[in-house]
Amino acid sequence: MLGRRSAKIRPLPSSFLRWQVALRRHTMQHRNGAPHVGVAPVLTVFAPGVGHGMSSHSIICGVLPAPELLDVRTKEFRELYERHLPEGARAVYDAGLAHLEGYYTDPSDFDPATITTLLPEDGHVVRALRLRPECSLLFYVFDLHDQSEIGRLRCTQLHCVAEIHADGPVYENVWWHNTLFHGAADGHVVIAFRHLSSHDTGFGALDPT
Repeated sequence: MLGRRSAKIRPLPSSFLRWQVALRRHTMQHRNGAPHVGVAPVLTVFAPGVGHGMSSHSIICGVLPAPELLDVRTKEFRELYERHLPEGARAVYDAGLAHLEGYYTDPSDFDPATITTLLPEDGHVVRALRLRPECSLLFYVFDLHDQSEIGRLRCTQLHCVAEIHADGPVYENVWWHNTLFHGAADGHVVIAFRHLSSHDTGFGALDPT
């Protein structure tokens, strides 16, 4: 695991974490697991020689179980995968979907300061984060038709420090979770974005949240 721990890690805004958990519950119950745009932030990393020294990348993010639940949840994911694999990938996917319909309920079941993603270990983003782990995640939702709490306008930028996990409990959890829906992702690492601060940046604003 690589990262910089000197920065002050802070909990995500409680309203943001509630929204992320609700989005994932909505995804499982109403979208057959298809990600909502609200779980697909734009990640900006330092990249000398590119534009103004930064590059931005679309990713799909996840929320991590609370530390005391991490090993238990990992075991559940792995057991689901191994139990249904003889029936084929579709059976694994359906079992994962059914399991997660009741998984995203209580925000207190999740790590209050961490967003995760799984990325190729030799990709540009991982190389950039190994050199400089400070980064930002921009969560942007703009839908003129969806007036629900889940779909309403949001433009929230999280300032984070990235930890890169090639093994260990965090890696195992995210890897097995991903495997339920996409199969084994060999050659990937888990990025744990540890929250430092966040701002509402909608319509040119820069307001702390």
